[in-house]
Amino acid sequence: MMRIDYATDSLVIEEELPRVFNFVSRGAQYDRWHFDYHLAAEVLDMKEELIGSVFSIEELIGGFYLKHVGRVVEFERNRRFVWLGRFAIFPLVWIGTDFTFEEHPRGSKVTEILYFKMAPWWLLLIPVLGFRPYFTRPACKGHIRDELTGIKKLIESGDYDPCDIVFPLDDQDLMSRVKKYE
Repeated sequence: MMRIDYATDSLVIEEELPRVFNFVSRGAQYDRWHFDYHLAAEVLDMKEELIGSVFSIEELIGGFYLKHVGRVVEFERNRRFVWLGRFAIFPLVWIGTDFTFEEHPRGSKVTEILYFKMAPWWLLLIPVLGFRPYFTRPACKGHIRDELTGIKKLIESGDYDPCDIVFPLDDQDLMSRVKKYE
């Protein structure tokens, strides 16, 4: 399978990197990241090192209800959070998001990449996605920009629950609500 980086964007959030990383990597306030599309996020299973942890996200995009079940495939605390799951509208293709985090003089720089993984012969699907207005590259880049802007507004305004910036494995309430990892 090959990875296709489909859309990317980044911005600076004026907050300490660990707080930003924890907020994003646990999907805190996910339904408020992007008011037009995001509906909910839920942690389904947590693994000790977080790689292999499972969650679901729900979106409504262009009249399509999408529920992706993602698995954390790469994780480096305060640096990188990557997930991958089957693309809800075409399960032979995988979809994921690759977040990277860097310290910045004004706070934390967050970069988000929306990517697909597929067998090379499925590359023919890329133009098909482009026929749906909500899945064109510019629309997806706009979606990412809106997500990052939503995250920035929530964090910089302080409009979140204090547990939203706690590292997931250190949050006993969160851990009590998900399947215990082995």
